[in-house]
Amino acid sequence: MGLDNGVVVRSSKRPVTRDMLPKELVYPFDKEYIAGEVEIVYWRKNWNLRNTVLDSDAVLPTEASAYEFSIDTPTQVFELIKIIVSFMNKETWEDDERGSTIWDYDEMLPILQQNVMNLAIIASFMINNPDIYLIFYDSY
Repeated sequence: MGLDNGVVVRSSKRPVTRDMLPKELVYPFDKEYIAGEVEIVYWRKNWNLRNTVLDSDAVLPTEASAYEFSIDTPTQVFELIKIIVSFMNKETWEDDERGSTIWDYDEMLPILQQNVMNLAIIASFMINNPDIYLIFYDSY
């Protein structure tokens, strides 16, 4: 069973490229897979994190796809950051089985840390670029 989740940057006015985004972003992949959008967050097979995100106010269903959820405001981005940060506590990860994943805590922590940094950078960028929005995708 595969399960990929991530966040891509899109625009309501223009194709998004890495060149137009803040230089501080660190990308999970060497190349983009869909022209016009840029992926900034990715994780695989982390079921509880996925479920927590989908059950939150951080993401809103879209009409375009049952597997895409919009993140339209910096406030929503910060809600997503709070969720990811809650999974970064080792004691919570192990005691509450928050991870529910194939990955060890030590393997996931740097990924989650980079997710948080990228989301904070893009939330700031969104303030001066109102055409920018994010999509949380769910491959389930």
